[in-house]
Amino acid sequence: MTYYADLTPYTYDTDSGAPTRAPTAPRAVPHVNVGWLGRVRPYAKGDAPAGLVEALRGMQRTHRAQQTRGYHFCPWCAARTLGLLGARDTCPRGSAEIRVVGDGVVYAAPELITHYVEAHAYAPPAAFVRAVLASAN
Repeated sequence: MTYYADLTPYTYDTDSGAPTRAPTAPRAVPHVNVGWLGRVRPYAKGDAPAGLVEALRGMQRTHRAQQTRGYHFCPWCAARTLGLLGARDTCPRGSAEIRVVGDGVVYAAPELITHYVEAHAYAPPAAFVRAVLASAN
């Protein structure tokens, strides 16, 4: 998967013309990256706030966007398990993004962000966390 630093302008799949499905967000609202992690890049770590993982899981169904034909494996789990028989079937993977409307911005995250938070202690930016938790209520 492509690495983008958190809160940088979203440029990954801007030419597809697919709707972002971010509720109430006009296209003119800036989109920024969150959770586009790379195996060899450091990232913020910490404990997930209460309700974050559950809210992100729900958003994988309700805030899904930019579905692709292929999928990406979790870079950390894939590095540990590829080469073992059947590992590709059990390694977490994603094939879409989620969109979360924040204060004057739309956050674009790979759907694997849920796994990154839960399994690899990724700590997304506080503003993203607030937007996710507010959207879940």
